[in-house]
Amino acid sequence: MKYVCKRILMLLVTMVIVSLLAFAAFELIHGSAAEIMLGTQATPERVAELEAELGLDRPFAVRYLEWLAGFFTGDLGISYSYSQPVWELIAPKVGITLCLSLLSFVLIAVVSIPLGLWASRGRSRLGDAVGTVLDQLCMAVPPFFTGILISWLFSITLHWFVHGQFPDLGTDPAGALGYLFFAAAAIAIPRIAMTVRMLRSTIQGEMRRDYVRTAISRGNDRGAVLRRHVLRNALVPVVTFLAQTMAEIVAAGIVVEQVFAIPGLGRLLVASISNRDYPVVQAIVVILAFWVVLAGTVADIVNQRIDPRLRLGGAS
Repeated sequence: MKYVCKRILMLLVTMVIVSLLAFAAFELIHGSAAEIMLGTQATPERVAELEAELGLDRPFAVRYLEWLAGFFTGDLGISYSYSQPVWELIAPKVGITLCLSLLSFVLIAVVSIPLGLWASRGRSRLGDAVGTVLDQLCMAVPPFFTGILISWLFSITLHWFVHGQFPDLGTDPAGALGYLFFAAAAIAIPRIAMTVRMLRSTIQGEMRRDYVRTAISRGNDRGAVLRRHVLRNALVPVVTFLAQTMAEIVAAGIVVEQVFAIPGLGRLLVASISNRDYPVVQAIVVILAFWVVLAGTVADIVNQRIDPRLRLGGAS
């Protein structure tokens, strides 16, 4: 429990640092936000008036602390481009992006772990060669190109979904999840190949350890030894890899959302960067960073519970 509390505390400290960096980064960008909003109508008087209205004339520390406190109350400021509260603007899109990321991760875990177990049992030379080629092919093709192929096959050719007509997640959750499944598959395919390859190599490495040979020589079933002992030890690096995958899912999702015309955070982030809508960009950056840091924290906690050696070397 002490270890869990320590990791949560580190998560909070990390997020405060990330939020400070995100807020400060836009302070260093050349050009006043008020000047950008006014465009050709920017005069010194109007710029000063708009900065006072937006609160940009106050000290940096005051504005940062108010902005940080706003995350706990849902007050993330006002969008420069849409003239509405940032949270109202991004809340529906957070749900869509979260569903896409979770669905991608579930596909990776559900498909790759059984495949990794199957692949670790050994194949013929031909089967091993075919499997290696498929692994390399899946890892080499980027998710956005896989998304284009999936859209062409399942939307244009088979008409399984209508590209660009994303169902509302609130009124038609089944339809929205069905649409998101194809985008999630595009994100998951290369990561499934990487996870299968890693799990296969770690299991085969564990199977050559002395404790496994001793257990099998004493008459224990090979499959039982694999499930009870080998898999537990082999999953430690895989869980860490899957945590890193969560970060890459977010990055890949921003691009794949464009391919499938999904109205998630990715599309809003790209538009907000183009419009220099700093309050929206800041909020999205911190939300995505929280997702990545949370995944790493959960992975550390899970590894600490899976591997007894980590528990012996750390907190209880």
